[in-house]
Amino acid sequence: MGAFPPYLDIRPVLINSLLSTEEFLEPSGEESFEEFSNKCLKRLSIWYHLVLNTSDSWFSSKRYRVHSCWQYLCQEQASKIKFLHVLQSSDDVIKYQRRLCAHCNTLFCFKQVYDSIKSDCASTVRSLLCFGPYHQYPVPIHAMCFKLLRVLHAVDVRFYHIPIEILKPVCLQYLALTCNGELPASISNLFHLIARHTNIKKRGVQSYMPVQIWDMQELEHLEIWGSDLPAPNSDATLKKLITLFGVSANSCTTEVLKRIPNLKVLGIEVELKPYDDDVDETNPLSYLGYISQLQNLDRLGYRVRNPSYQFNATYLIPLSMFPSSLEMLHLSGLWYPWKYINDIGSLLPNLKSLILECYAFRGPEWEIESRGFLKLTRLLIEDTDLVQWRPQRGSFPELRSLSMKHCYKLQQLNWPYDHSWITEIELIDCSPLAVACANQLKDKFSFKRIVDSSF
Repeated sequence: MGAFPPYLDIRPVLINSLLSTEEFLEPSGEESFEEFSNKCLKRLSIWYHLVLNTSDSWFSSKRYRVHSCWQYLCQEQASKIKFLHVLQSSDDVIKYQRRLCAHCNTLFCFKQVYDSIKSDCASTVRSLLCFGPYHQYPVPIHAMCFKLLRVLHAVDVRFYHIPIEILKPVCLQYLALTCNGELPASISNLFHLIARHTNIKKRGVQSYMPVQIWDMQELEHLEIWGSDLPAPNSDATLKKLITLFGVSANSCTTEVLKRIPNLKVLGIEVELKPYDDDVDETNPLSYLGYISQLQNLDRLGYRVRNPSYQFNATYLIPLSMFPSSLEMLHLSGLWYPWKYINDIGSLLPNLKSLILECYAFRGPEWEIESRGFLKLTRLLIEDTDLVQWRPQRGSFPELRSLSMKHCYKLQQLNWPYDHSWITEIELIDCSPLAVACANQLKDKFSFKRIVDSSF
């Protein structure tokens, strides 16, 4: 906890990845590592107030922050026992530390710093964490002979070219960075890989990871924003890969997906370009139906960047892409008519959480069919032209939380029957008519609370 800068929101997925790579926690029984780690975070928050939950709403992704009263104590004790040291200045390197962290990434620009690290800590360092703010200029991380390095988190450090020396440590299992060029083929024994590509894309040219990624048999977590998985040239499979973020539809072919059979979390990002409509006449999303082969998938996100009504009216993602095992679905930028959402409700009997953002669906009215979304407990709708939200009798029988954000035209929340098990309604930047309607529902059905941040 002392590694993180003061007042920085921390994603649980980051903590989980670091703890997993360093093998600090060992779940018992059939509990997954993620479940066990999240339980520990909650305990630190509720029992000891060491971390605070900073999510601005109960619909937001979980974020934690180290309590200011504990921040200094964590750093001091960690440094004293040679567990972790936070670099504060250019002459602040202490010998034999096992983990080094910088809250100012530019410290690595100075020869004095990396010379001190090379002579005093390089032989013992297991983790190098760059938690300083991102800025647009490249920061060099020189070769420091890290023989035992397992974790290099430098996602906020920009590289124009990746020094090959970074990938030399044979113990390296976790790598997070932002780069302009392509990753070299020497990515070896990684368990976790987070790579953000910022290179300028040429028309008709797609960026792919090196084919050697299929040799990374221990890989568990992969984020490759701006790039894709190549088609394998062998029978290799990534059986341990459970999380894949940032890929486009080009990574969702049957040839690729059948090689990652145990995937549980998939995030797809499609970037539409002005010339997409004249590349060819085939539907570029037609093969997304192969996602249904992932029988263990329980969380799916599909985001369209730079959405275009004309494009999305022509090319619709096949509804067959959604496996019935899904429990969480996050859609953004599809621009579909609301009639399609009812089909999704019937296709996904296990769906518990549904997030619709940035005109995922459009139109003035969503009339939810009876007996739709039978297990849904959480619904968030953000940025749409919805005017009337009308669930029919028998729909949403398990709904507990409803959030409407930036729905400026919303006027009616019709509820034709007693739905007293809803505990919370959240309205942010919605019309006064929607707020008045929600208050009437509260008086009628005794909701526990309504959060109103509207006009």
